[in-house]
Amino acid sequence: MTEPMQEVQPVTLSSQAFLILCRLFDGVYDELKQNEQIVELVESIANMLLAGVETLEKQEEKPKKITFPMTIQQTFFLRRLVIDLLAHAPREGDDKTKQWLQECLAALSGGGGQSNVD
Repeated sequence: MTEPMQEVQPVTLSSQAFLILCRLFDGVYDELKQNEQIVELVESIANMLLAGVETLEKQEEKPKKITFPMTIQQTFFLRRLVIDLLAHAPREGDDKTKQWLQECLAALSGGGGQSNVD
């Protein structure tokens, strides 16, 4: 069964927030792949994130911001993962990581990636 072309939208994050998002996804990748209904989605997200990391590694001067294309389905899925992680994050902890996750959430929600959370 072929799926219709999906709308792609650019998502912009700071380099550090992008790497945090990659680390989050990597941490749940094996578990997510066990669900046959979302294997293709999980693989497409993994491939996109990996391509972004490889591009970053090739650059001598690391950019402050990264823009990458995502389908609405990929964006929604990653947004749900970030929301879940933030909901289960301990109140005490790394505030900088929480800020980067908030930035991810804002970018994946269409907020341009900028977080006003202190």
